[in-house]
Amino acid sequence: RMALTRAEYQALENSVGEGKDKVSGKAPFSSSFSSSSRMITKIFTPSRVIWMFVVVNLLNYVDRGIIPGAPNQFQSFIHATTSVPESSESTYLGLLQSVFIASFSVAVVVAGNFVHIYPPFKVMGGGLAIWCVAVFISGFARPLSSFNVLVLGRALSGVGEASFQCIAPAFIQDYAPNGRQVLYLGIFFSSITVGIAGGYAYSAMVSTSSLGWGWAFYLEGMLMVPFVIICWMLPYQLKGAEEETPDISIEAGIPSSDNTEHTERQGPSLYKEVKSILSIPVFINISLGYAAYCAVLAGISTFGPIFFQGLQFFPDEKSASLHFSAIVAIAGIVGTPVGGYISDRLAGGKASREQVLTTCLRIMSFSSVFGIIFSVASAYCTTRNSFLFCMGTAIMFLFLPTGCCTMAVMESVPSKMRASAVALNILIMHVLGDVPSPIAVGALKDYLAPNCNTKRIDGQEVLNPLCIEDGDGLRLTL
Repeated sequence: RMALTRAEYQALENSVGEGKDKVSGKAPFSSSFSSSSRMITKIFTPSRVIWMFVVVNLLNYVDRGIIPGAPNQFQSFIHATTSVPESSESTYLGLLQSVFIASFSVAVVVAGNFVHIYPPFKVMGGGLAIWCVAVFISGFARPLSSFNVLVLGRALSGVGEASFQCIAPAFIQDYAPNGRQVLYLGIFFSSITVGIAGGYAYSAMVSTSSLGWGWAFYLEGMLMVPFVIICWMLPYQLKGAEEETPDISIEAGIPSSDNTEHTERQGPSLYKEVKSILSIPVFINISLGYAAYCAVLAGISTFGPIFFQGLQFFPDEKSASLHFSAIVAIAGIVGTPVGGYISDRLAGGKASREQVLTTCLRIMSFSSVFGIIFSVASAYCTTRNSFLFCMGTAIMFLFLPTGCCTMAVMESVPSKMRASAVALNILIMHVLGDVPSPIAVGALKDYLAPNCNTKRIDGQEVLNPLCIEDGDGLRLTL
């Protein structure tokens, strides 16, 4: 296999037409492979690949927003296919989100270790291919009238997305312009909020149309196929082990530089790499804080439209989903890249890893404090405008440190371990954060606001009109 580090890519760019690698003075590839590799890297430059990541991430999170974007449609499907009581529909709705996150969390750790054995873009392309199959399975659940098929599809989509989410941030750190890595990470992660928000609006429109929610899955799967093909062609490699500290690299079982070829082929064992990463206190603290952060966002994301409608701020599901998606999109578009820009400005273009880490941690602390204040305030607002302002501001502060969180994770570990560190951070964040959160919030809502379920009235699935009596329970849940 051939895979390019950033330095090798630049060397190839400089030596086009000369047929030699300027670092070694030798022809780096056979003539046929060299020409194809140069053509691919000229078309798909690092900056274009980063923007491709933004689009792929957008599709990933549109997928995550489909189920919470049409809660009445899916709760009706759950009731029809499982015969569960109406009072338990929200718990099963949360289960669909949690099974996705659970499978994603396990697969992401394995994918992070795979980059030591296989070219990263082969791992990414294989994962996205699984994702395409998974979303088609999710769509088939509707004509098959099978809740179990939908659960299977959601679980497989988590497995498919895993490799992309642990490889993309490390690539951006390696190939983004110097001094603007956190900004580019912020732009990358802003597609999360736009994707989720777009998913709510997209799902609300498609699910309530004559097509039905199955087509919401089919269409996104077809859009992802070209990106799967591109990933399989890309020859880039992540940065090597040159920045590792000796004590951690030895503990992790990473061979020294004179055995680099063996390292790329074998890599450290998953157990030793995980053990080494978990021995770093800063990494543990970041991951635990990120888990709490994502638990809040998962609860709000899954049941946001129900809160909006149930508190009588909006008359129907479609209106509630569209307004909620707009709030999330605006907050994410503003907060996420602004957080990255502030971090890069404060740290400076020539900042050391320790300075970047310290700056990121300060921004994370600052945004968390203000996010808490506005989140709690939103639960006690009685007018639509005040509610939207407090909720939007809270979500903006919660998204502000998104790029900083990932950068802090990567800066807290040796360079070679970044993909696995991002993966392990995701695992901890999901296991302690947004896996239990939708189920817990759904069960809490069912207990505190039992009338806020779905009813079929005049042939349409709508929010129970008696939900107005459970306003206090919804506020307490929020």
